[in-house]
Amino acid sequence: MDVLDYNKPSVALEAFAASVAHQNKNMHLRSRSSFIESIREIIFGLEDSLVSTMGAVTGIAVGTENRTVVILSGIVILAVEATSMAAGSFLSTESAELMEKKTSQVAHRRSFKASLTMFVSYLSGGILPLVPYFLLPTNQAVVPSIVLTVLALALVGLWAGKITGRAPWKAAAEMAGVSLLAAAIGYLIGWAVPNLFGIDIKV
Repeated sequence: MDVLDYNKPSVALEAFAASVAHQNKNMHLRSRSSFIESIREIIFGLEDSLVSTMGAVTGIAVGTENRTVVILSGIVILAVEATSMAAGSFLSTESAELMEKKTSQVAHRRSFKASLTMFVSYLSGGILPLVPYFLLPTNQAVVPSIVLTVLALALVGLWAGKITGRAPWKAAAEMAGVSLLAAAIGYLIGWAVPNLFGIDIKV
């Protein structure tokens, strides 16, 4: 009886230690899940804003050759798309959280964090293709804008590849290729509209 009584504190301590370890493991898993979700929003926001903003301003620059129009259009596009992407991120994250039976307070908090991350990432990436147009004449800013965007996307690809376990250089090449395709599409549309349809949009 004495032996059993003597061992009871040891058993209790082991149970307590196991409980703490289980809680720490759950906290680690939740933190890792939150980190992965934030990384996803950051990469998606940067990639999408760099590609879409650069493609749009390239087409507008080629079509109008007007610095003010390019900058104004770029800022409007960036602001609207950042807001739209943040709203979409909020709604999709909240829906996913509620489907996992999370409380509305937890779902709302995580959704707000995801939307804020998306908004900041989108603005941060999208402003880069516009920078050359603030510093150079329109016809001289097109190439630097494209080059900056390609380099930025290549770096994002390298980073994403290291995090996800993909070949970093392959991910970088894919993102750079997408940005070059967007630039080509924007350039062709900016050239085609005034030349093929006889519409003078240079102001």
